[in-house]
Amino acid sequence: MSSKEKKTSWNIEAYFIDSCNCDWGCPCQFLARPTHGNCQGLGGFQIKKGKYGTTVLDGLGAVMIISYPGAVHEGHGKASYYIDDRASEDQFQALGKILTGAAGGGPFEIYASTCESFQQPRKARIKVDINGLNSRIEIADVGEVQLEPIRNPVTNETYRAIIELPTGFEANRMDQASSKKLVVDDGYLNFKHNETYGSLSEVSWTGP
Repeated sequence: MSSKEKKTSWNIEAYFIDSCNCDWGCPCQFLARPTHGNCQGLGGFQIKKGKYGTTVLDGLGAVMIISYPGAVHEGHGKASYYIDDRASEDQFQALGKILTGAAGGGPFEIYASTCESFQQPRKARIKVDINGLNSRIEIADVGEVQLEPIRNPVTNETYRAIIELPTGFEANRMDQASSKKLVVDDGYLNFKHNETYGSLSEVSWTGP
């Protein structure tokens, strides 16, 4: 692309489900090191309203799965990308450019800059169930995240927590949850965790 060419503008409003192997709250959200020294996570979203140029993206789902040997900013990450199998070819190409960071903007460009290898985007049957802190996302034959409320370890009562980050690159406000289930196995990335960090957000991303 020449310096004079402009990238296509895009915007997405979506529900965003996020889960990783860190403890509840995820220290990475506060620029600290990941709980266990490495990062393994899945972030998936259901688009409420979105466009890439003139291509409408409303109603589609997409997922990014990532794994890092250390903290995200230290790089050497690996990533897999999955796009709703209901997407047309134009929609698939558009979301592929957004997810891999090629379109510029959003959190995806940042993650792409820290990954040294990735699988090209693939279509998959993606099921998203937005149900507050019990939300769930499933990628057929690939992985799943099931959220549940954080509970007080003494009383077992639901414990509510919200993280607000005015300059957060993923989201500005994240309702905190526990991951009842975080499972990934696509032949490239493979991990399994439970009772770890989870969150649900309503996000607005734009690019480039």
